[in-house]
Amino acid sequence: MPAKPVLSENDKKSIRNRLESLCEQCWIEQGYKKTSIKSLCDKAGISIGTFYALYPTKEDLFLATIAGIQERLGQEILAVNRQAKSKVGFANSLKKLFREYDSKPFLYDTSTADFQAFAGKLPAEALQKLKFANFDLFRQSVQAAQLRLKLNEANAYGILSALLSTISSKKTLAESCDYLSVFDFMVDSLVPNMFD
Repeated sequence: MPAKPVLSENDKKSIRNRLESLCEQCWIEQGYKKTSIKSLCDKAGISIGTFYALYPTKEDLFLATIAGIQERLGQEILAVNRQAKSKVGFANSLKKLFREYDSKPFLYDTSTADFQAFAGKLPAEALQKLKFANFDLFRQSVQAAQLRLKLNEANAYGILSALLSTISSKKTLAESCDYLSVFDFMVDSLVPNMFD
């Protein structure tokens, strides 16, 4: 029996990055259920054995992918807030977040059968960690913008979460208006009233 190739840490990191990038692309284009390990491996130019050496399950790859997207997006949002340090900067970071959600429906539309199939295979603590990451990003964004809330943190987070959830109505809104302009107007109207 031939010996398994030994992957260096750099090789592992490079393959993980490639797989997570491919996973994100496939998730956007065809969803979780239609994305197979075999097709990901073929696209990445690796064996299925190499895949399983890096990720115990398909769900582990998808979880790593969504965590990576959240991390990347979080850094971009925090950078906007650190640079602007104002209500306008905070509003702009929300607009950026909304547009990212718009380009990646699986980030917000957790009610689809496809997302539920993914979530149903995750341990409860993994789902909780994903939810907590959003609240933590909100808290860090407020701090980075050096703003002070007029209302309690949980209510402010709830209001902004509800505002971001309007993305799920984009198809309906798009029939009669520019839903991005509607969102921008709501953000510009709401944010000044949330902070001192």
